Amino acid sequence: MCHVIRLLAIFVLIILKYSLAFQEGVLFSTPNYPQPYTGQLFSQRQTVSVNQNQGVAVVFEQFLASAHDCVIACPANDGGCSSLCGDAMDHGLLPKILRVPGNISVTIASLEPNDGFPHSGISGKMIPYDLNKIAFFECNDKVDLSSGETYYLISQNYPLSPTSEITGCFIKFSTSGSRQGIRFAVYDFYLNQLQHDSFFITAGKNGQNVTITGFATEDEPVVYYFQSDTDVTFSISHQDHSFIQKRFYILVSSYESEKLNVSFNIVFRSVSTSKTCDSTGKFDVALGQTINFGTRQFGVNPYDNNLICGYDYTRTPGTNSLFALAIQYESEKCCDTMSIDGLTDDQQIYQGFQYSNLFFTDSQNISFLFNSDPIMGGTGLNASLEHIDCTCSPGIILVKNNTLTSPGYSNSISYCPDLLCASKIEFQDDLYDLQLDIADISLRSYSLNNDTDSVTVFNSYDHPLVIMKPSYLGFMSFWATVSPVTVQFVSKSLTAFPLNMIGRGFSMNLNLVKKIFVTEKVAFNDGFFLKDISKLDLANGKTFEFIVTGRPGTQIHMHFFTKTSNQVFIDIFDGDSMDAPRIDNKELYSNIIENGYSIELSATSNKAVIHIRGNPTFLETGTDFQALVTDRSETSECGLWVYTLKQQQKDSEKLLIKGNDCYKILHFTDNSYSQSAFMVFGYSADIPMNIYYGLNISSNNLISTRTSDLRPAYLFTKYLVLQYTASETSEVHFTWDISGQVIPAVMNSDQTLMLMSDDYLKIDSANTVQQFIVEMRDSHTGMMCEFLANSGKGTGTLTWYSYTNEIKKESFSPATKSLKFTSCAEKLLVDYSSPGGSGSGLYVKISKADLRCSSRRSISAVVLLIFFISSLFI
Repeated sequence: MCHVIRLLAIFVLIILKYSLAFQEGVLFSTPNYPQPYTGQLFSQRQTVSVNQNQGVAVVFEQFLASAHDCVIACPANDGGCSSLCGDAMDHGLLPKILRVPGNISVTIASLEPNDGFPHSGISGKMIPYDLNKIAFFECNDKVDLSSGETYYLISQNYPLSPTSEITGCFIKFSTSGSRQGIRFAVYDFYLNQLQHDSFFITAGKNGQNVTITGFATEDEPVVYYFQSDTDVTFSISHQDHSFIQKRFYILVSSYESEKLNVSFNIVFRSVSTSKTCDSTGKFDVALGQTINFGTRQFGVNPYDNNLICGYDYTRTPGTNSLFALAIQYESEKCCDTMSIDGLTDDQQIYQGFQYSNLFFTDSQNISFLFNSDPIMGGTGLNASLEHIDCTCSPGIILVKNNTLTSPGYSNSISYCPDLLCASKIEFQDDLYDLQLDIADISLRSYSLNNDTDSVTVFNSYDHPLVIMKPSYLGFMSFWATVSPVTVQFVSKSLTAFPLNMIGRGFSMNLNLVKKIFVTEKVAFNDGFFLKDISKLDLANGKTFEFIVTGRPGTQIHMHFFTKTSNQVFIDIFDGDSMDAPRIDNKELYSNIIENGYSIELSATSNKAVIHIRGNPTFLETGTDFQALVTDRSETSECGLWVYTLKQQQKDSEKLLIKGNDCYKILHFTDNSYSQSAFMVFGYSADIPMNIYYGLNISSNNLISTRTSDLRPAYLFTKYLVLQYTASETSEVHFTWDISGQVIPAVMNSDQTLMLMSDDYLKIDSANTVQQFIVEMRDSHTGMMCEFLANSGKGTGTLTWYSYTNEIKKESFSPATKSLKFTSCAEKLLVDYSSPGGSGSGLYVKISKADLRCSSRRSISAVVLLIFFISSLFI
């Protein structure tokens, strides 16, 4: 602790002066005492020296401070320190003393941030004592209190029991002049009457005698006033061992004698008290009205002595209103009190340490009586009483920008307890989106059961957009695309809170933002009943609208492939306009399957309107939306039929194939939309199956009619459509990846290979540059390259190799369907490029040619043999 004190860098002088009165010692206090203080205490260490056989007792007449504002007493040699902090005078069983043997250093310091409220301060005295006796006064002393200084009547060896028996110790207290009264403020007291302990205060002429016994201060300090000289006589028996120490701590002071009138009826006839108390008297408080009252110069100067301040407030009972009382109060612990009637069922009595709270009560009458005695002041009373309206904000039909607030936000100290407000915000959602901007939020929290107040925003699907609790630090702007939006505000039923935790409530700006539509009409027919929705510019703030009409007697179905959470708004209207009922989309927030059969939402008819919009608040870079719309409904015999795969280079599960006139759609999700992404298809049995390249069932897209048919190994499409009738169960599976610019392949001479470029059958494809390298093993009849489709704008070259030797290079610019090239080669390089757009693509078949290529190798061998034999005869 001493080390901590040495680290304090800013110092303010502690007030120190030597007493001129009866008890030798040094007075100390917080700066400017008895004025209250607020904020940090920056301290300076003060050292006091005593004789060799003496110690120093640090004792207090006032100690009401912030929780971490402390008095630290250390031996001058930096030995073990001791301290008192906070509201030491407010606890009856807490010793009010710090004892140090030998020389002492005392510091007043803030060890942690202050609570920010004004406090009465700290005032005390450093009293030397004999280490052999440990007594702070002498029996048979005669004490003159006329100076007004406090006398510390503290039992020997306090806070422990006396070291020896004390019998008939007598002290006489007297005063003179204008200070005719004597007060005994008993802060700590325990004697055992059964062990013949006793403590008597005997008043002078016509006075009343007092006997103090037992735990006199177990609950609160006790105080006794006398109008003349008094005598104290006490005896304490010796005890060797006890958990309870026999001790007393009493402050004895003189005061100018006045009649202490505490009659409540006299209060309201009093005129003099109004000079130091505000808003005394009786008042009826109207709904929404606030009255401020208390002692004047609160937090600046201590309240006056001998105050009697009364306040009486009523309200007309309302259907939904309360009294809200915000109060700061601190007084001398022993002797100055404030009683409150009407706050609860029982009378409340405040005294001592800072009460800084907000209270709510449904009482129609609440009254206060503040009394101070003639000796010491404190911080005082500062309060406001409001007749608060607890009515929830009504619903809003929003035709222009507006603001929604919690009850009382604009004009009340806080919001009411036990609220459950649900404000519905309606707006014209065919013209506008709604932005909810949280301008301010400050809610109360509760330690009991970790319960809190909350603000929850629900969209029109009753899905929470956000749940805001105390200390919320998340997003402050939220959007809604369809009406209505509901803002739910909940406050718990507790009615008392610290003033620094009362909460203002919330304020929310409601802004209408004009919708910008990008509309596409989709009409399905027998040749077109599958529509991809993807690659949308979600960041442009536009609403992508799809007006879908299916074939008569069908239903519109939508399959979802990507998790969008709150990043994308998806609104589906079950009809041909936004006036139609909305389809509940809550499933999309948590149940999207990205590797498996897709989530499906369905309309009840052949018409639907679909809106897709990026959420400006939550949309992240790279967020993607991919879905499929169709009017085809598969039978239960065919089973689930739209399967998606997000994981790259990982095989799908085995998909069962069985049923009559069934479709199955294979899809992979490539968020990069790479044109070079390809699918590899596999099967378990050779069965009839129409396989369509892409999401199109036209004859141009039909690439095979059986599972075993020859197809390109790399299918540069994110969709395959399978159409089949199968009485026996078989399986298919697929995987996907992204290719490089060069694609190699190896084949035997009895095999046939198909190659397909990544722009084949693509609409608005990007610029394409690809190279295919095909090597044929054990070929004696050459290789043939046959074009299976026109290459459109695509051009390229065929380079033929025999081993590493280039045989020839041929160009196609462009190629037409059925065009063939042959060569006696073992390797073929196909270089292909396209400027992009539509109608281009390379689709070729590589097979062995019917050429007489083997003779070249035989002639070469014969020539080499003749050359070798001839060389032998030379």
